[in-house]
Amino acid sequence: MSDKRTFFAIAVLLCLSALLPSALFSQSASTGTVAGTVTDPSGAAVVGATVTLTDKATNTPRTALTNENGRYTLVDIPAGTYDVTVSQQGFRISRLSGQTVNVGTALTLNVTLEIGSVAESVEVTASNAELQTLNATVGNTISGTALESLPSISRDASTFFTLQPGVSPDGSVAGAAMDQNSFQLDGGQNTNDMDGSMNIYTPSFAGDVTGGLISKEVTGNPGGGPTGVMPTPIDSIEEFKVSTTNQTADFNSSAGSQVSMVTKRGTNAWHGTGYEYYLDNNWSGNTFDNNSANPQIPVPSFHYSRFGGAVGGPIIPKEILGGKTYFFANFEGFRWPNSETISRAVPTASMRLGLLEFGGTFYNLNPTAVAFNGVTYPGSNLDPRGIGINSLVQQMWSKMPLPNTTGCNGLSLCDNSAAGGNIGAFTGNMSIPQSSNFGVARLDHDFSAKWHFTTSYRYYKLNRTTDSQYTIAGGNPQSLSARPQVPWFLPPV
Repeated sequence: MSDKRTFFAIAVLLCLSALLPSALFSQSASTGTVAGTVTDPSGAAVVGATVTLTDKATNTPRTALTNENGRYTLVDIPAGTYDVTVSQQGFRISRLSGQTVNVGTALTLNVTLEIGSVAESVEVTASNAELQTLNATVGNTISGTALESLPSISRDASTFFTLQPGVSPDGSVAGAAMDQNSFQLDGGQNTNDMDGSMNIYTPSFAGDVTGGLISKEVTGNPGGGPTGVMPTPIDSIEEFKVSTTNQTADFNSSAGSQVSMVTKRGTNAWHGTGYEYYLDNNWSGNTFDNNSANPQIPVPSFHYSRFGGAVGGPIIPKEILGGKTYFFANFEGFRWPNSETISRAVPTASMRLGLLEFGGTFYNLNPTAVAFNGVTYPGSNLDPRGIGINSLVQQMWSKMPLPNTTGCNGLSLCDNSAAGGNIGAFTGNMSIPQSSNFGVARLDHDFSAKWHFTTSYRYYKLNRTTDSQYTIAGGNPQSLSARPQVPWFLPPV
């Protein structure tokens, strides 16, 4: 039975490795580094000391030996909390508990060993554990309780990007344009190649997707704040780090900020979450123009529901191929049967008959008499060839609804005084539904203290309807609808 389990584990790992894009083999931006020096009480370097990092979530050890200068470096350390032990013959074992490793940072731990037996140990408090000494990068890291508890309408981790010092609401950082940001996810590139913020040409996933103050007035795009191409739901993210200035050349790829995120991973115990966030617009107040329409236009009715679940833990409790295998998965669905109020300029009833109104006076363009509102307007010589109003144009106008709104509802053509009373505003609510499905799975296996396997797989599909193409023919302001949904599909990465 053990041989079958071993064969199965090898087959799974080989298949997943074959599916990995080459970009994901560069994992530096999704992990951290632990470095420091080991000295004796006199300050001399201790050569060959064993430094062991033990992951508190999985009890997985990682080891390194100090060099001739007493220095050690442990790279590609997943974000998390670690216990550190330092040992060498002739010295007591030094232990540092609860050291936090963050994404894209280097944790410096300098240890002084006390002379004694290796059977003895001493607890060391590392006062410089949070001191970043290997580079001058400025930024903040959000993880754990803070990541899950900070308010976010869209529940996307990218929302917290604009909370960092030096970042404006549209994503501009330290004077650089908002298209100069770099988003990295599990070490792979997640940046929008077109604008770097998903707020110019394509819709964003972060912030207020309903098109609030930030998305429309600040960024000019109806939907969200700066974010990467692939969504990053909070329940799928282990840690979120933003570097705004002084980024090092091995990480940054643009003049703006660098946003690094890493997917959650399974631990020794099974954990899971389930959630749904619901917002309804039917309690909102209506606008003056909608209330003044005839018939009255109700408030645009919509709600959105964001729901999902996550689970993670050990797949096989026993060690296979030198260690355990851990799994994490998250699914999130978004349903938004959205609607909005639209207004379009349409010809008035008098203009359809060929009567132009200026200053309350009607001028008949037809060579024959025309009756309107009980008044007959004789034919005029304004049409010397006697053609009258174009029949095709009149047929087209007849399919349009009549104006139903007092005033022009912001339409510049209607507001134009040169048009007189010939153009009015038709207002109605139009359905523009949107829905999406997101999924991510991560697999980790520890072969030994020096060999570790990590892979993640993502799926995202968005169906989004816009108001770019629709018709107002028929004239029912309560049942306008856009063209059929156009799917926007991102292939798995």
